[in-house]
Amino acid sequence: MAVDLGPGLGRPTMAHPVPLRRTDLLAYAAGSFGTGVFSTVPTVLLLFFCTEVLGIAASWAAALVFAPKVWAIVWDPFVGAWSDRTAGRFGRRRPFLLAGALGVALAFVAVFTPPPLSPAGLLAWTGLSYFALATLYSLFAVPYVAIPAEVGDTAQTRARLVAWRMGVAMVGVLAGAGVAPLIVQAAGGGRGGYGVMSLAIAAACALAMFGPILMLRGRDVAAERPSGATAPRLRDQLGRAFRHRRFRLLALAYVLQLTAVGVVSAAIPYLVTKSFGRTEGEIGLAMIAMLGATTLAVPAWAFIGGRIGEARALSGAALLFAFSAAALGWAAGARLSWPLALPLFALAGLPFAGMQVLPYTIVAHLIHAEAGGSSDEGVFTGVWTATEKLGLALGPGVVGVALQLAHGDIDGLARVAAIAPGVMALASLPLLFASARRAAPSHLKAAE
Repeated sequence: MAVDLGPGLGRPTMAHPVPLRRTDLLAYAAGSFGTGVFSTVPTVLLLFFCTEVLGIAASWAAALVFAPKVWAIVWDPFVGAWSDRTAGRFGRRRPFLLAGALGVALAFVAVFTPPPLSPAGLLAWTGLSYFALATLYSLFAVPYVAIPAEVGDTAQTRARLVAWRMGVAMVGVLAGAGVAPLIVQAAGGGRGGYGVMSLAIAAACALAMFGPILMLRGRDVAAERPSGATAPRLRDQLGRAFRHRRFRLLALAYVLQLTAVGVVSAAIPYLVTKSFGRTEGEIGLAMIAMLGATTLAVPAWAFIGGRIGEARALSGAALLFAFSAAALGWAAGARLSWPLALPLFALAGLPFAGMQVLPYTIVAHLIHAEAGGSSDEGVFTGVWTATEKLGLALGPGVVGVALQLAHGDIDGLARVAAIAPGVMALASLPLLFASARRAAPSHLKAAE
């Protein structure tokens, strides 16, 4: 924090703020390597792992992937409020970051290393392990995402923190979606291959997720309250976030956009292996093409957002993603040759970058302006990350339902991948524009 907002405002006060250096930005951003991997691997591979490796029915597998995200709608805001209200010698964010970093690595390994069990036992093991993974992931992700709104006292600082975080997150997404399938193939595929992949990925991510814990030293200060004051009730904290109309509109737009992304991501393993007739390892190649373009495009979208406004830039990204998803679905249905199809994966990755960095920049400004005086950054962030997880779960859910209804017909899935993402991306635009119109001048000043 750069300024003392005075007594009684509930915000952490630092008489001698610790300036953010480039190494601090990198240490903070390192944590997003883990969040990128742990959020992407289940989105891209878990449905495929359940149906093709474990032999779980598509309908049950879709429910297994979706259920923990529903739980996150309740759990994430609670974690945010819990973190906001925590006071202790280790601060209010670091205890959650530490527990999350260690716990999520263990749960991730458990998801992809089920013991020999009956079909019902495999369903129970994978479902409970993934539920634990989602629960522990929130302990890290919610306080972590709140940090830019909390320590960034200017719009430029918040934008830099988000841009660095999203740049490294895209590397994590690339590793999760592109490198993970290659590890599975190199390790022989099947259960053994997925087990080796989970151990390698979990170790690398746990190490990276210690970066923001180190960065917060000297900055993670518990909120001060006036003498005799009591902590706000959890119900009041949650109500303040849910009643904020601009925040709700932005969150609904984000859910639709991420659902569109989730449909494409979850469909890719099926399209690569069944429509294009490639191997499991080439799922990784397709994701590398898509997410490599995403990683390279993050700075460009951050720059465009700074020049023309994040909301305008985000609407352009959504439109481009609708077009690219339609092109990819058409290519799968037409059985386009693999060398011609790969550039279409890269094309889809370009707008995906904007749909990642721009919403988080917008919401960091909004949370700083609206929650800064009450020290409720965590609860606002918890609601936001809950919407993110809902969107990422709805995508695989749509794919699972499509597979079930089409009785495994890959052409039916290709049509869904071509049409559904575009419809959802376009439907998000009125909500996005309504949220932007409701930004009052005082909000804009606070964000600047």
